[in-house]
Amino acid sequence: MTTAATAAASSGTPDENSAGTPDTAGGDIDRLHAFDGLFLRAEHLNRIQDYAREFASAIGRCGGPGVVEGYRVAVEQGALKVTGGLAIDAAGRPLRSRHEVTLPLKDLRAGADAFWWVEVSRLDWDYGDTAVQGLLCEDPCAGATTSKQFTAEGVRISLTADRATGLEEQFGVNRRNWLASRLFAAEQADDTPWLATPAVLPADWEPPVEYPRPPVRLALLIPVGPDVSQWIVDTWTARREVGAPPPERWWQGRLGMRPWNAYAAQILQFQDQLAQWRDPRAGGAAAAERAADTALAEEIRRIVGMAQGARSRLALSMKEALERAAREDGARRDAALPAVPPLTERGFGDLPPAGYLPVQSDRQRLEQEVRRVLGDRLDLRFCEASRADIAEAVQQAQHRDRIVLDSAAEVEVLVPVGPVTASAVDGGWTGGWVAFVRSRQVSCWSPGVAAPPEAAAPTAAEPEATAPPTAEPGDGR
Repeated sequence: MTTAATAAASSGTPDENSAGTPDTAGGDIDRLHAFDGLFLRAEHLNRIQDYAREFASAIGRCGGPGVVEGYRVAVEQGALKVTGGLAIDAAGRPLRSRHEVTLPLKDLRAGADAFWWVEVSRLDWDYGDTAVQGLLCEDPCAGATTSKQFTAEGVRISLTADRATGLEEQFGVNRRNWLASRLFAAEQADDTPWLATPAVLPADWEPPVEYPRPPVRLALLIPVGPDVSQWIVDTWTARREVGAPPPERWWQGRLGMRPWNAYAAQILQFQDQLAQWRDPRAGGAAAAERAADTALAEEIRRIVGMAQGARSRLALSMKEALERAAREDGARRDAALPAVPPLTERGFGDLPPAGYLPVQSDRQRLEQEVRRVLGDRLDLRFCEASRADIAEAVQQAQHRDRIVLDSAAEVEVLVPVGPVTASAVDGGWTGGWVAFVRSRQVSCWSPGVAAPPEAAAPTAAEPEATAPPTAEPGDGR
């Protein structure tokens, strides 16, 4: 080996062999080849660390970016607070925090149509001063300088400004769902699905050279109005859990499919916003009252069941009296409950393709309550189903369109039922909630048997999808 080649190899700099040969290629994941007699220097130890980091990053990138756990976002006393957590960025690097981060919000200015993304990114910094004990070929006792001996691999929480044209015109209670709907639409449009224009299928189906690397977002920060002391924190419009490897995520988008973590985020965003409207009977005393009501109802069912098998006039009279008392008590309690306002009055303009609704009524008044909540425009069909079948129905709606409340979309309301027994006077309904699922939009015919319908379009006519928000340059999307 020549003197120059020896110097290059000893310094760790790339030489003519580092990139491979005509039929091989280096991957820039280089480890130290140790041997007896090697003079170990700082660059060698750094190379050991670099190899471990790059190797782990390559594996991490295969799993896809997103949040793994933690990173809860809240606004308290004029400051943004983000708890510790774990996420994976688009380069495959772990973003781990063990401490709460606090950012003051007083300097933010809510300009026209402005909102902010809460993002987490990787940040390294050195710490731990220690004396330098001398350098090679110098006096080993001349260490009059210090250096940092550790590097912290932490995270930075940042706020990235963005805007959506028309946000400022929305009334406060409508802003959250209005913005979520447009950002979900923009996310789907960014995937540039080929099947959006089915008249033109691509001729090139080659994989991309490199997949997109989006930032890791934790939440949206939406001003309620020009007064920046009031904020709406929307987690699921922005946050995506670790879901699928980049190739799966990429091809799902290109084929017009909705990735599972994006679908789950749409459901969770709706449920989270809906949960802010509290049940007026959700307090501790009310919970005890409901428990007593349940125990009384079970006792009435037991007595009625006994009376049904009896033949005496007294038993039949008792049965009729108990049934009448139960009906009157149910009517009285329903009248005492405040009417649940429709979703359109709670800031919702559209819903995910599937979700869950809490209900207060009994089985006899369930349809009336659901129709009041969802409005009178949707074409509702009620079905009873087991919880397992409801879960399957919700899963099957993954790729369907969102439900616009001011439309005639066909929606199935799935009422959960358990095993039907002789004492189950409510027909097996387990109570408490129902699921809603957008129906399939399919029209079929057999060639030569029946002519295709005049408009082979979806049966539920909906308004055209609104355009995605206008993003300012440099917004990262």
